[in-house]
Amino acid sequence: MKKVLSVLLIVAAVAAFGGVGIKTVVAATDNDPITVNLNVNATIAINCSEPITMGAITGTGKSDLTTNSTTCNVKTNNNAGYKLEWTASTAAMTSGGDTIGAYTPGTSNIPETWSVGAAAAEWGARLSSTSTTAEAEWGTDDQSGVDYGTTSKWLNVATSARQIADRVGTKTSAGGDDEVVNFGAEVGSSIFQATGTYTVDVTFTATTL
Repeated sequence: MKKVLSVLLIVAAVAAFGGVGIKTVVAATDNDPITVNLNVNATIAINCSEPITMGAITGTGKSDLTTNSTTCNVKTNNNAGYKLEWTASTAAMTSGGDTIGAYTPGTSNIPETWSVGAAAAEWGARLSSTSTTAEAEWGTDDQSGVDYGTTSKWLNVATSARQIADRVGTKTSAGGDDEVVNFGAEVGSSIFQATGTYTVDVTFTATTL
């Protein structure tokens, strides 16, 4: 306290006897705001249940649908969404030199109610309406067992990529979208199909939009 008091007295004396005023020094300031940017890039992941062992066909008829499905879980943080495509390694399922051909729709690339002639053996697939992003072109699920339904729509899985589902304008939830794909096969009543395990590889590709 004494030190402070001494300073005050000296200043007062100078002001009284010397006539000198007190000057206030104001510091100069300036500012320059900057923008800090951080990019969060898009990621996407897909995981499909496998392998698929379709219901066996004895002689002729349809494969039982009970075990004929895969669920592909797609996760992306991309706000524009994603698309899901399928591609087959070969058009036909093969067992050695024997084949079960690709499903043949009445109009190319248009899903339709399942229909295989007596003189044909074919396999195909569809996107289930239980999928997170169900698409109208695949109809609605009404299939069960060896009944392939009338509102369910089927198509061949081509060797070129074909989009089967998409999410537009939003990212998925943290848990992702579950896209369910059903597979079907039928041996026509007049076909003498050789025994064997017929196989084909189907690749599902999820791509950010």
